[in-house]
Formats: sequence, structure tokens, C-alpha cells
Amino acid sequence: MEKPEEFSLTQSAGLVGVSKLVNILGLLAASMILTRLLTRSEYGNYEQVWLVYNSFLPLVGYGLSSSVYYFSAREDRRAVYSSAIAAATIIGVASGIVLAVFAPLIARWFGAEALTEYIRIFAVYAVLSSPSLMFESIFVTERKVGLLLWGNLILAVLFAASVLIAALFFHSLTIVFISIAFIGAVKSVYLFIFLARARKFFSGGLSTVMKAQLLYALPILVSGIAGTISKQIDRYLVTLFFSPDKFAVYAIGSKELPLIAVITGSASAVLFPVFSELGSTEMRGKFIQIWRNSISKTGFFLLPLMVFLLFSANDFMGFFFGSKYVVSAGIFRIFLLLLPLRLAFYSQALFSLGKQKFYMYASVAEMFLSGLASYFLLRIYGLEGAAIGKVIVTYLQVVVLVGVLTFLLKSNVVEMFPWMKMFKVVIISAVGLVPLLFVRGLFGNVYLRFVVECVAFAGVFAGVALATKSVRVVNLRKMQFIVN
Repeated sequence: MEKPEEFSLTQSAGLVGVSKLVNILGLLAASMILTRLLTRSEYGNYEQVWLVYNSFLPLVGYGLSSSVYYFSAREDRRAVYSSAIAAATIIGVASGIVLAVFAPLIARWFGAEALTEYIRIFAVYAVLSSPSLMFESIFVTERKVGLLLWGNLILAVLFAASVLIAALFFHSLTIVFISIAFIGAVKSVYLFIFLARARKFFSGGLSTVMKAQLLYALPILVSGIAGTISKQIDRYLVTLFFSPDKFAVYAIGSKELPLIAVITGSASAVLFPVFSELGSTEMRGKFIQIWRNSISKTGFFLLPLMVFLLFSANDFMGFFFGSKYVVSAGIFRIFLLLLPLRLAFYSQALFSLGKQKFYMYASVAEMFLSGLASYFLLRIYGLEGAAIGKVIVTYLQVVVLVGVLTFLLKSNVVEMFPWMKMFKVVIISAVGLVPLLFVRGLFGNVYLRFVVECVAFAGVFAGVALATKSVRVVNLRKMQFIVN
């Protein structure tokens, strides 16, 4: 059997982060292709199909993946992996049937009859890709993050290439979705080949392990579904009250930046087991130390990104999605205000302290409140109102979660967060905007201008950060492993 890869916590997080980046860049590349080759109405249909799919099935993967991390340290890993894949497949098949049957109803609900055919094709994707919902958790648990990276790289290239061919030569969303279904099957096959070669399939009874995993995952799944619906409810409202053309504008503006998901997702995957261990042993001091340290590190990347993009949102939209989506910049700026909330890992901390049910209740409450706030503000301010409602309620939810965490850890808000470090990063980021004031007037081409803005901001930020000792060269050298 192949020797397990030996990586440090930081290296593992880095490789998981790069693999997530590759996966997300594949989706981003597809969006960049389709926004240029399709009309806004057609692209709106593409985003509507993903909206329906992302509202449930990926959350099943999140809940079951959490159970894989938890039970792999307590049970036979072969049984844990096999039962998780079996459960995901069963739920995937059921979801595919539901999507196929209710596709006409969803299409009428969204006011887009063409969605019937697209959703039914995507129902096939839901079935074929369901085993791969365990893709990341199994590779991370097996410490095969290198294989995870290579798998995501191959799949991302295939995904972007198939979408390009389908849109460029066939100009057909039907062919686009058929290609996506094929890529979903390839991802599942890749996972099966790995498990077969590693002899990780389990042929015995899986009912007991599967039941334990489902019971563990259920509160996480419910909170995840509520959280996802809460995150997507503004999109649902927009697609109900506006045309696919307007929905395309909103969908692009509310699209999450790849780097955010990479940083938070990779850190979350690595920190979850650490938090769980510290929470079970009641090492509160160490828990808070790692919590603060993770916030400092994610903040060093995300806070400058927020400051820069608030300034350059129009150029960002024009660079990645074309001139017809520059109008999405206003919505994009509103959602950038959520970035400070992404520095900490509230759900992972609460799960590790045994508070899955509380987080579930908080997520359900946020779902309803987000719907109400987005609805009323949408009726008043239009597309921007839906985004504003979402941002306001998310801030309220985080206030509650932080209050509960400080109570459980017998701490306070001052101790829980590295306020001075975050403030210093924001100030340095603001200084980095100074040269951009001069760059903007020198270049008329948006592609050249945005690249120069990125380089100028990054150079000034890095220089000031090093000069003020906000970051040390030794810390930057730790990233050399990932570059290599």
C-alpha cells in the first residue's frame, strides 16, 4: 500500500486550499466563458439550475463529510467511507428523481419554461456525482491531499474545456449541462478507483455505521440546509420577482470570490479536527489561542482583499465577466461587507463543543429573518435591497454566535478576537489604495488597468506590511511549500 503523505497542519491546509482553488477556478472559468457567449437571460437560466441544485445536495455532502471526520478516528475507516458513500448515493438518487419529477413546477415557479429540460438533465448529474460528495473528506482523512489536488486539477480542466466546447460550437445550454453531468460521473469514478486501489471498500454490514453517521450528521445537515437556504433566499426572491436577465446580474454580483472559499474552506477542514480534540479535553486556553491565530491568518488575506475590491469592483466585474456585467458591481460591493465575518469559524467551533443543535436553531432563525429582510428591502430598493437584507441579518446572527461562544469558553469579545491586528491590516490596506488613485486615469483598457491595480496594491501592501512588521519574512517562507 502507498505510504501516507506526511504533511504538517499548515502544509495540509495549503494543499487542501489549492485543491479548492482549482475546483472553484474551474467553475469561475465556466462562468467567464458563458457570460461572454450567452445572453444574460440564458446565463440567468444556467445560474437558476445551480441555485436549485446547491440548495440541498451539497449540504448532504457537508453533513456526511463531518461524520467521516468524526467517525474515522473511532471506527473502521473502510466501513465509515463505504457507509458514507452509500448514504450519499441513496440520497443522490432520491434527489435526482425529485428534481426530474418537479422540474416543470420549478420552471413555472421561476417563470422560465426552458428550465424543465435543464433541471432534468441536472437530475442525472445529481445521481452520477453523489458518491463524489465524499471526495474531499476521504482524501483529507487518508492524508492524500496530493491526490486530492491532482484530481481537482484534472476535473477543473475537463469541466472548463467541456463547457467551452459546448457553448462555443453548439451554443446550447442543453449540451453544457450534459457535459457537466459527464464530469460528475468522472469525479465519482476517480474516487472509486482510489478506494479500490487502497482497499478501502467494506463488504460487511453497513447499517449500524450508516445509522450512527446519519444521526450525527442530521443536526449538521439541517443547519446546513437552513444556512444554505438563508444564503440563497435572496437569490430565490430575485428570481421570483425579476426576469432571468435581472437574475443574471444579481447572480454575478453575489458570486463568492474563489480566494474566500479557498482560505476559509481549507482552514475549516484542517481546524475542525483540532477544535474537536481541544473541545473534548476542555483545553479552553489552547482553543482560544488557535481560534485567534486562525482569525489573524485569514484576516491577513481577506481584509486587504475586501478593501481593494471595494475600490476596484467595477474593473473586477469588467475583467472577469465582461462589460455587460459591470452593472453588478453595486451588488458585489454590498456582499463584500460580509468578508469580516468570514475570518472566524463559528460553526466548526460550536460543533466541536457539542452545540450542533444550537447552530441548527440559529441557522433556521437566520433563514426566516433573511427571507423577511430581503423581501421587504427588495420591494423598496430593488436588487440591492435583497443584498442589504441578507447582510444585515448575517451580522445579527454572528453577534448571537459570538455571544454563545464567549459564554461556553468563559471568555469575552476582547479576548476572542485579535482586534489590533485586524485594525492594523485594514489601515495598511487603505494605504495600498493610494497608488490606485493615479493608475485609474492612466489606462483605458479594463484588462490592463485591473492587472496594474492588482500589482500596485499588492506591492504597496506587502512593502508596508513588512516595514511595519505586520508580517515577517519567516512567515512568508512557510508559503514556499505551496508554491513549490
